[in-house]
Amino acid sequence: MMKRLFSIYMIFACTISMLQAKVVLPELFADNMVLQQETEAALWGKAEPGAKVTIVGSWSKSKVTVTADADGKWFARIATPKAGGPYELTFNDGEKLTLKNVLIGEVWFCSGQSNMEMPLKGYDAQPVEGAVDVILGAKPSVPIRVCKV
Repeated sequence: MMKRLFSIYMIFACTISMLQAKVVLPELFADNMVLQQETEAALWGKAEPGAKVTIVGSWSKSKVTVTADADGKWFARIATPKAGGPYELTFNDGEKLTLKNVLIGEVWFCSGQSNMEMPLKGYDAQPVEGAVDVILGAKPSVPIRVCKV
């Protein structure tokens, strides 16, 4: 009976591990993200220890390959073009993971206290100068993407 339970447990454990994607990215990297233009964008994640992870942006034929360390962690930098998109960003360690609708442009990280609660357009009595024109002028070819954490 114990051998049978152990066998069932091992089959279950192996099946679960095979269902998981090998390359794992932090939530920061996802479909619809924006990468800073004309820079070496930092990317990181996890894979099987010792795995070679190849990263390709559809804006370039260049590949970046890194090796996951003993803990499975890897870090890479990839050159980004001038503002544009949408592009795809593919991570491959034998299994492909592709992020879609990636834009290249200006990325601003803002932090603070109560002043960071202001909406993009400003408050009713305190509008942000020019914000309404920018918001109304946004379209698929010139979008605005905001991520609030």
